[in-house]
Amino acid sequence: MKNNMLRFILIMSVSILFITNCEDINNDNEVSPEDSAAAVVLVTDAYASLLPLIEGLLAADPDSAQSILNGIDLSEPHGFYMEASELDWRNQDAHFGFGFTSFLILSQNTMMNDIFGPSVKVYAPFGEAGVASNPVGYGFGLPLSVPRANGMIASYIEIPLAFARIKFESLDTFNDFQTQVIESFIPMVDAGLAALDSIDNDPTFTFTIGAGVQVDNADIIAMESSLFALQGMYKSLAAYNYELDTSDPSAIITGLTQGSTFGALNSEGVTLLSEAHASALSSLDKAEQVLALVDAEATALNHFFVEFSQSESSQIQSSLNALANTLSGPTSVDYAFSNERGEFSIEGSASINISQYYLNAITDFKTLLPPYTMSTTTAYNYSQTTLYEHISFEETEVLLNGLSNTPISVNIQYSESNSDTTATVSLGFLTFNLLTANQSDLPVAIWDLWAEFLLTVGDYSDELHQFPEISFQWSGLITTGTNLIIDGDIAIDYLERISEYTAPDILWTATSYGDWVSGWSDPTANGMFPDFLAEDLAFLLGISWE
Repeated sequence: MKNNMLRFILIMSVSILFITNCEDINNDNEVSPEDSAAAVVLVTDAYASLLPLIEGLLAADPDSAQSILNGIDLSEPHGFYMEASELDWRNQDAHFGFGFTSFLILSQNTMMNDIFGPSVKVYAPFGEAGVASNPVGYGFGLPLSVPRANGMIASYIEIPLAFARIKFESLDTFNDFQTQVIESFIPMVDAGLAALDSIDNDPTFTFTIGAGVQVDNADIIAMESSLFALQGMYKSLAAYNYELDTSDPSAIITGLTQGSTFGALNSEGVTLLSEAHASALSSLDKAEQVLALVDAEATALNHFFVEFSQSESSQIQSSLNALANTLSGPTSVDYAFSNERGEFSIEGSASINISQYYLNAITDFKTLLPPYTMSTTTAYNYSQTTLYEHISFEETEVLLNGLSNTPISVNIQYSESNSDTTATVSLGFLTFNLLTANQSDLPVAIWDLWAEFLLTVGDYSDELHQFPEISFQWSGLITTGTNLIIDGDIAIDYLERISEYTAPDILWTATSYGDWVSGWSDPTANGMFPDFLAEDLAFLLGISWE
């Protein structure tokens, strides 16, 4: 009897618990008529607010659409859609609108190039430079076109080296950006994905975003693909600690000394990098779903976010397979550097296994370097300046037999950054190098000009100016027995020192190049560069023994 009573009590307890939980679930999912009606009103308000904002974007040429998108304030319709989706989880228009406006906001320019400088394009994978495009912006990343797919993967490959080559003076800006990524961008991506996930399995859902512009299930999954790409990018940006008080010399020394937390994984860094890798693969999975949907269409349709036709599906599939392989194992890529003027040049190629960066993360980047001590020095900010100085010379008698009415041109250039000076004078088909010509070869006015040019070089090549670029070009006619007048401008381009700041100054502990090379603990960077030697990694990071 006692056993039966115990069974009865247990059954009743479990039943009560189950009923209570079901009531809680039902209560959580219940939507009152008032909330449902309020959500409809908010969706209507959001739609009315959204359309005028994006009319120009929908009609714009792709070359100008990004600048239009960057100037749009989407906070009002975004807020309306978010509130509506919270009031009524069944309102599909609210979920789409919330995901769509999140997507547009995240596609606005985050100025990453201003933070990383030319280092953000360390690699040029999958073809010639310039083919890879940003994973955000007009076209909105994946999917789907091969260049944009390549651009997304390129960003995953570029992030590790962009961090390693980030400029010290950009750290404050990056710290602010990283905070924005953690506090705003990642939550917005997650919320946008959750909103779109609630409707991506409804093949009948459509949403009109302007006259004759309609998105459907394929477009929704395309947006999810782009958001997964962004999710992985942002989690990559949040994984390592780069906080540093760049105004305090003692903080700089402490922060950059080996053993500090700068350049080391955050407490959740391993998880974030693993999730970033999974997000990239999810992005490609979603792209394949879009590909299958488009291929299954009996009649080819126009999709707002899908940038390919059925005839290109085989090429797209091959590219997606190649990109997935790139994220999962070793591949060969070209790498390049930009000079101080931003000029792009391919330097070489290397084998890279980018999955190791995400799945076999380096705990502290500083441990890869040879032993060093850290101090500080004074560095300077510069402003690019161009000045023009007028120069005029006249020679009253020019006696050059047989050259009457002959064209004459003078081209003199000086570049301190290249340690180079060129000075040529052309008389008809004859060319003279002023660096080697005899005094008697050319009119006195030419030599007067050359002397004045050298004087100008001296005036603008002192400690207050760096990398001056000075040039003079002039052309005219020479007539025997008449005046030769040289009248023109010298253009002086230089970087003018405008401010100073405290910067880190590293001193290698090694006393010889051999010791320095042997001090690189792991040139492969946990297998990310499986074939690298110390010299290869040092070259890629832009670090030298000197």
